[in-house]
Amino acid sequence: MSRLQLALIVVAALVLLALYVQGKWQERRLLQRMRATLHGGVGDALLQAGAAGAAACVSDHADSQDGARTEPRWDEAAAPDVAAGSASGLAAGRDAAGYAAMAGEAPVELRAAQLTQELAARTGAGAGDEPDEVISEPLRLPAAANPPDWVEDPMLDLALELRCTRAVDGVAVIDAAAALTAESFPLPVHFVVWDSRHEQWVLPDRFGYYTDTLAAIQLAGRRGVLTSDVLTRFLASVARVAAALQADFDVPDPERLLAQARELDAVCARHDLRIGLTVSAAAAAWTAPQLRAAAQRAGFIAGATPQGWVYTDDSGAPLLTLTAESATPRKVLLELDVPMVPSHADALAALIDRAEALAGILGGRVVDDNGRPVDAESMAAVRPQLAQFHEEMVRAGIDPGGVRARRLYR
Repeated sequence: MSRLQLALIVVAALVLLALYVQGKWQERRLLQRMRATLHGGVGDALLQAGAAGAAACVSDHADSQDGARTEPRWDEAAAPDVAAGSASGLAAGRDAAGYAAMAGEAPVELRAAQLTQELAARTGAGAGDEPDEVISEPLRLPAAANPPDWVEDPMLDLALELRCTRAVDGVAVIDAAAALTAESFPLPVHFVVWDSRHEQWVLPDRFGYYTDTLAAIQLAGRRGVLTSDVLTRFLASVARVAAALQADFDVPDPERLLAQARELDAVCARHDLRIGLTVSAAAAAWTAPQLRAAAQRAGFIAGATPQGWVYTDDSGAPLLTLTAESATPRKVLLELDVPMVPSHADALAALIDRAEALAGILGGRVVDDNGRPVDAESMAAVRPQLAQFHEEMVRAGIDPGGVRARRLYR
């Protein structure tokens, strides 16, 4: 081997060594830049979870990036609850990985966050290792992970389909939907979009793109009935949403809708029944601490009002309500909301039992609305009447304690 060949070999080895050293140096600088970016208050949701949750987050991001985006198509289905001026649910959004899937590639910061979390999971590092000054926002789930709890009901709802001429991004949809919440409607209002990828109605997601939306208002309920004025204001709000989204919709027949609303209101009123028992003090009025302690011992939990409690069934659904007339009452009222109770539940027995339990704890007596003593035997005649009432509800298309009943009588 000549000296020239040896020299070339040495030069080649030195070049390879230099390239290797340069690569390691660049890798180290990249990791330093990643840490500086991640720890600088960017607000990346991935930093919120610990090492155990990091792998799951990375998996979720990968799933959302792998799926191909398809344009939504309208299909008859149902939607969420944005009731009476409440639009807080409309802003539920996906995480940064969902956004990257629309763009076609994850941002550099997101890929860096994923790499850092994978390294932390492999080395056993947790979220507690991050500096205290790191600010993170909650992890946003894909919109499809939060399907609406409202389903369109032809008997209860006026639902209008808004057909967009082009796909509209989620931020624009959310902004446009604010026109519905700017008005204060006496009946529940709903707004949803169609997610064709998951084939279901969802709340608008700021990272999504949609061509079909649904706006609806309930026709009647315990709160009231749809009037001509309310219908006019609702249609005007929907028209503003449609204009903002460059969408069109079919204007319904007002007379037919108002007639349907009046008919539903009559059905609702015909089956709006409460059965109540009163526990009356035998002597002095009870104090607030006495009443709270007695309600707790009788199995009631705190309700929405300071002098209100709720008794639930085994599934946690409200069965009875307990209400005091004041902070230091001489009597309390137990009520059974008949249409809200499933027909198979022995709610009447629970009403009598809890009234007697409270009377025993408070040293009072159970009476009816006229102040006459009530016991289990005197209430026995009510049981067949209650069963007949539930049967009439079923014939009217309202399942006692069912979804339709809960929407009408809440």
